[in-house]
Amino acid sequence: MRFGLLGPLTAQDAAGPLVIGSTKVRILLGILLLKRGQVVSSDDLKAALWGTALPATASSSLHNHVTRLRRTLGPEGATRLRSVPPGYVLDVDRGALDSDRHEELLGTARTARLREDWPTVRRACAAALELWRGSPLADLPGLGHSLQYGPGLQALDEARLVALEWRCEADLWLGRYDGLAAELYALTEQHPLREGFHRHLMVALHRTDRQAEALAVFHRLRRILADELGVSPGRAVQEALADILRGHGEPTSEAPASAPAPAPVTAQTAGDGTASPATGHIPAQLPPVSRYFSGRRAELARLDALLDDARRHAGTGPIVVSGPGGVGKTTLAVHWAHRVRTDFPDGQLHLNLRGFAPDGSAVTPDGALRSLLEGLGVPRARVPASQEARTALFRTLTDGRRYLILLDNARDAAHVRPLLTGSTTSLTVVTSRDQLLGLVAVEDAQPVALDVLSPDEARELLTARVGHARVAADPGAVDEAVELAARLPLALAVVGARAAVTPALSLTRLVERLRRARGLDAFTGSDAWSDVRAVLSWSYETLSTDAAHLFRLLAVHPGPAITVSVAGSLAALPSPRVHALLTELAEANLVTEGADGRYAFHDLLRTYAVELGEQADAGTSRRTALRRMTEHYLHTAQRGALLMDPQLAPVGLPPKAGRGVDPEHLADIGEAREWFTGEHPALVETVVRAGAAGLDLACWQLAYVLKTYLSWGGHWADGAKVQTAALEAAERMGDATARARAHRSLAAALRWTARDPEAGTHLRRALDLFSAEGDLLGQADVHLDLAGRYEQRERPDEALNHNQRALDLFRALGHRSGEAKALNNVGYFQALLGNHAEALAMCDAARLVFEELGDRRSLALTWDSLGVVHQETGDLERAAHCFRVSAEGLREVGAAYHEAVALDHLGDVESAAGRPERAREAWQGAWELLDVLRHDDAEAVGRKLGR
Repeated sequence: MRFGLLGPLTAQDAAGPLVIGSTKVRILLGILLLKRGQVVSSDDLKAALWGTALPATASSSLHNHVTRLRRTLGPEGATRLRSVPPGYVLDVDRGALDSDRHEELLGTARTARLREDWPTVRRACAAALELWRGSPLADLPGLGHSLQYGPGLQALDEARLVALEWRCEADLWLGRYDGLAAELYALTEQHPLREGFHRHLMVALHRTDRQAEALAVFHRLRRILADELGVSPGRAVQEALADILRGHGEPTSEAPASAPAPAPVTAQTAGDGTASPATGHIPAQLPPVSRYFSGRRAELARLDALLDDARRHAGTGPIVVSGPGGVGKTTLAVHWAHRVRTDFPDGQLHLNLRGFAPDGSAVTPDGALRSLLEGLGVPRARVPASQEARTALFRTLTDGRRYLILLDNARDAAHVRPLLTGSTTSLTVVTSRDQLLGLVAVEDAQPVALDVLSPDEARELLTARVGHARVAADPGAVDEAVELAARLPLALAVVGARAAVTPALSLTRLVERLRRARGLDAFTGSDAWSDVRAVLSWSYETLSTDAAHLFRLLAVHPGPAITVSVAGSLAALPSPRVHALLTELAEANLVTEGADGRYAFHDLLRTYAVELGEQADAGTSRRTALRRMTEHYLHTAQRGALLMDPQLAPVGLPPKAGRGVDPEHLADIGEAREWFTGEHPALVETVVRAGAAGLDLACWQLAYVLKTYLSWGGHWADGAKVQTAALEAAERMGDATARARAHRSLAAALRWTARDPEAGTHLRRALDLFSAEGDLLGQADVHLDLAGRYEQRERPDEALNHNQRALDLFRALGHRSGEAKALNNVGYFQALLGNHAEALAMCDAARLVFEELGDRRSLALTWDSLGVVHQETGDLERAAHCFRVSAEGLREVGAAYHEAVALDHLGDVESAAGRPERAREAWQGAWELLDVLRHDDAEAVGRKLGR
């Protein structure tokens, strides 16, 4: 599939253009394309679609818009639009966007400019400009004003203007003057503050013997800049003016990377003995660009947008590029600085502040100012003695000039403040492991946060380092290496270096060595700067004692992310205190705070935390932390499970959690579902870890209370995983009832994972144990499960028999909820056997009980049974109504599989009633749910859709 962003939104597949009619669906697609490969939260999507006036049905409406978009994109596109908590992500191949081709052509032009290959520059820029059909996403004007999506669109438009500037520049070098002045006149009117167009216009007019007009262009630009921004034209324009006044008509021979060059600055002595700017020195101190730089397209676009904003609004505060050690902050900053250095013709300064140097040799502000002043050409003897005087001189020399200043590896905000210019025309870029919140808050710094690379970017980086031939020979090994390196650029660089120095070693063998290595030993380099463990330690060593202890304890949590509440129980600290410590870790970029308020770190940081914990903390301390965390999850999960299913028999927990444990207080089923969804991966792994640590009772109990959520949501593989751990724990405890419940719960999960024979074995074992214990309720529940198993195997007579036995047991016990479930099931099978009147009476009686008990899921399932009864009698309208009510109720409680069943039934009824569009919409909804669940029934529903 291909998509167009460079104008009104377009989409096409192999068959041709796709029609995306709804404005909201177009906005949805536009946002997902701008954020391709990134999860966009449902809250952000709802805000973009409806603003602050969210309708009550916003969540369901968003779901419907996503469904329509999937339907529009067809089978291929629909599989790429995935639901990933807390929202959605659209997977789009590199090259599928017209902006990808534009970026590629601009890269060709950039390389050709450096070689002064002007025909290639012109061809590449002209081809790039032909891709434009108007303003980016011109039919979605609201996005351009969004703080969240506007910068991305501005970055696209900036790329268009760069292509225009470079094409005009190439025309000047190639002597293609015909019509050029007219085009440039129009461009200067459209972009009155863009000096590049004015400079090109002045040169074009001068070379076609229109010197008076060229001078008039300069004076007009000078007035505009003075009135709007209070600045003078930059060096490039000033040099063009000088050429005109000298009568030079041909371009200079300087390469474009260093030209046009402004009047340089050095320091001369004024009458009062201080330094003052003069000509003769242009610093060019940027380190070399890494030849292996890859990815970071979103971050580069953010940096470009910030620079463009600085041009339009008379400067900006410093830019802070922050992130954990080894994430590539310096590499990104240097790469971008080289890309934009021609915007700063007065020079580029670079200084490594060594804020996290292992030997404590950080550059002091005094020393940094001396280096910066010397970089500006101030003789050492003329550098003032005091820090205040140095700062004042530095700001004087940079005032009104265009310098790019890269301050690398700052320790904190205080390390940087004395080094900031007061100029609105210069730009300072700071890199740091610290978030430098003080600069953001007080100096209006603009943050650019880095995390590990995306999987595609990481593969791209490793491929660049080891070569395409070796990657083609071992493609699977590259993917595993990327995973082992946790997509951390430094770790990938170490892997690439090892591959480079052992060219005869296959990548498969190299990955085997990485896998066998202990902890971070796989990523050690020849010196501290290339040793992942050492690089991470420099951040850890800056932490307070309490924050360091919490960092080590976070490795006890299975991940991928932890909330403040869970961290509080893990560390036995009140929420305000643990929040302060997590903030300290986040500011040190040892954890990352997500949009949902959870904190996470990448796998290598987790490995480092494990190593530190094993060295610094006793095993009993870590086991106690695991017990507290498990207890937190157990108490909260039981509360959530009872909100979802009020008829669930609870496990025996003390009314109050243990010391240091503060469970979460869920108010309703909506909060319960949201909590389970957010904690899902951690809950599953906590059951396994608790069992491995010998916390058998907690392991079994947590697995038991998770059954409702995992089963209703169709998470059967995870259900099998936790119930297997629970059964092993129950066997170790020797508790017959716990073993019986674990056998039953495991069977329920195995039924849906193509392991039906095993499910039957576990159900029979559960029935034997319940019978031996004289547990009639347990026996009744197993008979219901056996009935469901026989229904799945299309043996209705045996299913009806087990349902009847369950009904008899529930009635004998006076268990109304169980009796109603059995009644509903018996009624369903009676309908299939043709006993419609009896079926309707039983299902309706069950409905009334569930309404009285407030059992929403069982009520919704009963509406599905009623729909089947009416369908069997030919009453299609009543059947459709019942199925709609059922599907809506099941959606509200999060019972995904049974919602899909109800929608499939609805589609069948709508088709039989002669409403094919409604039928297709219902089947599409069912297919999407089943596809997400990877359920075999998706194939049958897909055939109804013609898939």
